[in-house]
Parts: sequence; structure tokens; C-alpha cells
Amino acid sequence: MSCIAFIAARMGSERMPGKVLSSLAGIPSLVHIFTILRNCKRVDDFAVLTTGLKEDDVIEDISGEHGVRVFRSSVHDVLERFRVAALELKPEKIVRVTGDDPLMDPEIVDMVIGEHDSGKYDYTSNMIERSYPRGMDTEVIEYDALKRTWESTADRDDREHVTLYIRRNPAMFRLHNVRDKNDDNSDLRFCIDTEDDYRFVSKIFEELYDGSPIKMNRVIEFLNENPEMRKINSHIKQKPVKGRVF
Repeated sequence: MSCIAFIAARMGSERMPGKVLSSLAGIPSLVHIFTILRNCKRVDDFAVLTTGLKEDDVIEDISGEHGVRVFRSSVHDVLERFRVAALELKPEKIVRVTGDDPLMDPEIVDMVIGEHDSGKYDYTSNMIERSYPRGMDTEVIEYDALKRTWESTADRDDREHVTLYIRRNPAMFRLHNVRDKNDDNSDLRFCIDTEDDYRFVSKIFEELYDGSPIKMNRVIEFLNENPEMRKINSHIKQKPVKGRVF
């Protein structure tokens, strides 16, 4: 049974251009994600999905330096990027990853995949009803469900956000949500979407990075010890899609 993670990454960004290569402890965010996925026991392989734009040549170069395969296609139609890679690699299930989540915890990724495998689900994530920090997002999609998606929708938002069509149509797909059994930290932002997010994540890496992926519980513990840290990016609002924040 093959499980392949697809990392969507490009240099263009409305709020923070170049964020996927932003330096954290002297290492690009994207490279941290490579390390995270290599520490996941349930991920068999991973690939980077970027655009054909000249500005994204650097993403292909860095990925190649780290032995990571790259697929290049549409700029805004991210679902098309997934389609191209999925048709080539034919995984049984896909883990959707973005290049601006360098604080993902390998144990949480594995746990979400494990829950997906425990039932007959089309889609499993920890973000249908959020309890984990934003930036800890893990989505697992069956190949057949993704195929039905790219064949069914031409909606611009669905094509850009890849799994939006699945989440908006629970009657068509078997969905499963994974909640944090201990706490609700959905108010926290561990992603890099703005300069203030980057300041926050940079500080976490300065304090906690030791060469290995930083565990979520350690970050939460550090924030509880240093509550002023939460103010750095607590004011950032997630952009709504279809009139709501997913």
C-alpha cells in the first residue's frame, strides 16, 4: 500500500512572497518539511509540486539537491498539479502538505494516516473541525477520491485548494476528522503566511530547534512558559473561501 506526500510549493504568494524558502535556523522552510516527512513512518515517499514559472526554478533546484522529485505544471490550479503527479506515481493514498508548515509533527502526521487506514474513508484530516494549531494540518486522500474531484469540479476555489470540493460535499465522500484528545489549540498559528507568522515561527526555531523536527507538545509547552510569544501573530486572520474560514 503506497502513501505518498505531495508538497505544494511556489515562490509566489499574495501575503509573503518566497515564504516556502524562508530561512529557519539557517535552513529553508521547504527543507525542514523534507526532514519532517523523512521522519514519518507511514509516508513511503514524497514529491514537490510547483509551477512552470521561471521564478520556481529555485524550488526545483533545492529539491533536486535533496534528492526530491519535482512535478511542474499549473500556477493557480493546484489540483491540476496533484493530478499530474498522481497519474505518474499512482499512490493508493496521498498526503497533502504545503511548503509553509515547517512545524508539522511527524507523529501527528503518522497518527492521522493511521486513523485513515483504520476505516474505509475517502478523506481524513485534523482540520474538518479544528483542534490542532493551524500549520499542523494533515490531510489524507484516497487516490480514487482525488480522481473523482479533478473530474468533477471546474470551480476556481476547488481547483486552488485541492480538497475543498471533498470537504464541501460530505454526502459524496466518506470523511473522518481527527481531534486532539487533550486540548484545543486551534487558535494558534504555526504556519508561515505573513511576516508576523514568520517572526513567530523563527523565534520557535531559535529557541527549540536541535536538528530534529520540533514536536508540537514542546512548542505548546514553550508558549505556556512564554505567553507573550502568542501575541506575535495572534492578530492574523485566515482568508475566507466561499464565505467561510476552513
